[in-house]
Amino acid sequence: MNTLPSSSTVLPLRLLAAVVAAFALSGCTISLVSSYDEVTDKAVQDLAAKTEAVIADATLNSSSYRKHASFYTEAQGAIAAIEMRSALYKQNEAEIATLGRLRTATRNMGRIHQIAGSLRPAEAEGVRSLLRSLIHHQLAKKRSSQILEAPQS
Repeated sequence: MNTLPSSSTVLPLRLLAAVVAAFALSGCTISLVSSYDEVTDKAVQDLAAKTEAVIADATLNSSSYRKHASFYTEAQGAIAAIEMRSALYKQNEAEIATLGRLRTATRNMGRIHQIAGSLRPAEAEGVRSLLRSLIHHQLAKKRSSQILEAPQS
């Protein structure tokens, strides 16, 4: 048996459809992530470059932890500074969580480097993967901000 919806059900659905259509036609944008921040992007890029230099030296030249001990301290400080800045923006929970994982992974990589004396590429892959995620996140925010800033015709 097929029953039609009552008028008390149809009216709210029509009202909802009208509201959604009004937002769509008005050009309102809905942001699901925080806005792009050039300072954070540069800090992530700088950290990635310094990290890659240490990983390359440690894996290719078997350089000691002692040679790079200051890097591990500086990296923890850089991550904390990026976290502080990221926390200032709404809808930035994913980035903050990734930075927390990067802090832990960098600390663990330093411990492995200290105990083993050198690093193998696989031991640095967690840190690299998290840095790639952060770089990708920054690029996506940058593209999104450029789309939002594009002139509307």
